[in-house]
Formats: sequence, structure tokens, C-alpha cells
Amino acid sequence: MKKIFFLILLVQNIIALAQDNSYKPVKQLEQFKKNFAASSASLQSIESDFVQTKNLSVLKNKISSKGKFFYKKENKVRIEYSNPYYYLMVINQNQMMVKDGNKTTNFNTKSNKLMQSINTIMLDCMRGTVSNNKDFSMQVYENNNEYLLQMTPITNSMKRLFIVLKSIWIKTITMYFD
Repeated sequence: MKKIFFLILLVQNIIALAQDNSYKPVKQLEQFKKNFAASSASLQSIESDFVQTKNLSVLKNKISSKGKFFYKKENKVRIEYSNPYYYLMVINQNQMMVKDGNKTTNFNTKSNKLMQSINTIMLDCMRGTVSNNKDFSMQVYENNNEYLLQMTPITNSMKRLFIVLKSIWIKTITMYFD
């Protein structure tokens, strides 16, 4: 897992799969889940560049952001956006800090359902337990170089939480990794 690329698909359900026929469904999904969980369990830390791409129905072009992603076992995540602007999110256990420009906001993820959900999704991805998250359906694809996970909110509460997130509908979260 040298590289982690996050691609968040919003509003329009434009799927990278439709544009790239090299991805095929993983044939042995249960074996993949076991291997993913085992591989993730052995991870102590991750440091990676990332690209996040948003497709908005009101804009013709995609919006891309770049930055650095850090994960350290147990439950420590740092996402530092550097382009097109600086934005920082740090999770340490159940505490989350967000720095946007000169404004810093602190959350206890246990007392804020939206922040708790964001925390859970990110940590499930790092722990390899994302397939156990009952709030999402998960499809897994592969090509010769990497895997592609698509997570779609399926519970009404999760769909509502994602709508609240900056008043943007998130239809699918897609994650690529090698």
C-alpha cells in the first residue's frame, strides 16, 4: 500500500469503472476481504500523497485537491491538503481537529454523529474492516496494478449525514490502492 488515492464522486454517479475497462470485479471477494484485513492489521503507519477529485453537477470540470495522508496505529490520522488551498484534519482517537485558514475547530467524534461517521469510515479503511460497515455497500474491482473499492451509503441515516456534509450529496466514495 505505497499509494492511496481517494476519489470522492459527488452528485453525479460517474464511475471510473465506466471510463476504464481494465478493472474487473474481484472473483474471490471473501478471500480478498481476509487478505485486506490481514494486510491492514500488520500496518503500523502509512504516509502517502493523495489526490481527491470531486465531480459536481453544477460545475463542468472536476475539482482536484492534493495533499499528504498519514496514518499511525491506533486511530491517528492526519490529512493535509496543500493544493488548491491549505486545509488540515487531524484525528487522534476520538478527537478531531480541523484547520481551515486561520480557523481551528475541535470536535469530540463521539458527541458529533457526522464526525463519528467520518472517523469510522476512515479508520475502517485503514484497519481493513470497511466491508463490515453496515452503513455502506462495497464493490471491489481489480486490474493488473491496483484495487478499486467503491463504497456507497445505503442506510437512510448515512445518506442524510452525507447530505449535511457541506450540503453536497455524496453518492460514492472510491478508493484506489496497490
